[in-house]
Amino acid sequence: MSSNLTVNRICECCGNIFQAKTTVTRYCSKLCNKRHSKQKTRAEKIAPVEQLIEKMVNHHQHDLSSREFLSVKLAAKLLGVSERIVYAMVNSGRIRSANLAKRKTVIYRQDIDNLFKLPEIVPGPEKEANIDDCYHMAEAQAKFSISEKALYELIKRNNIKKFQSGWYTYVHKKALDQIFNPIID
Repeated sequence: MSSNLTVNRICECCGNIFQAKTTVTRYCSKLCNKRHSKQKTRAEKIAPVEQLIEKMVNHHQHDLSSREFLSVKLAAKLLGVSERIVYAMVNSGRIRSANLAKRKTVIYRQDIDNLFKLPEIVPGPEKEANIDDCYHMAEAQAKFSISEKALYELIKRNNIKKFQSGWYTYVHKKALDQIFNPIID
C-alpha cells in the first residue's frame, strides 16, 4: 500500500525537519535511528547506577542533618568549605568546639546553624525612645573608647534594646551610662 502523502516531521534524534512518507516516522535517517537507539540503551544502563549514587548522597546529607555533633571534616562538608576554614573559625571563636582526644575535635551542630542567624535589631517605636536620649553606635564607641565588637557583645550580654532609624543603630544613653558609670547608693 503506497501513498503519495508527505508529512513534515522533526527528527527525534537530531532535531532537523524532514519529509516523512508515513505519519509514524520518527527519524530522518537510519543513522539517526541507530544513534537514538544506542543513546536510549546507554541511558537505561546508566540510570540504575545514577539512582544508587543519588540515594547514597541524599542518605549522607540526611545523616549530616540528623547528627547533633559533627567532626571537623563533616562540618566542612556541611558548610561547603575546607577543613582549614573550619579550624580558623574555631580558633577565632566563631564556632565553639570540644577536643575529645588529641586528634578528635567535635562541633555542636547548633553552633553551625547559629552562624546564619542575623543579629536581632528591634526597631523601637518613635514614642518609646527619642533619638536625643540615645547614642548611635559610633558615638558610644568614641565616648567609652570601646571597639565595635566589644560594644555589641556588651549590649548582647546585658540585653540592652537597640533600634534602627535610617542608617544608624541607636542604644539608650541611660543603659550604657549605667554600665560604664554605675551609681552606687
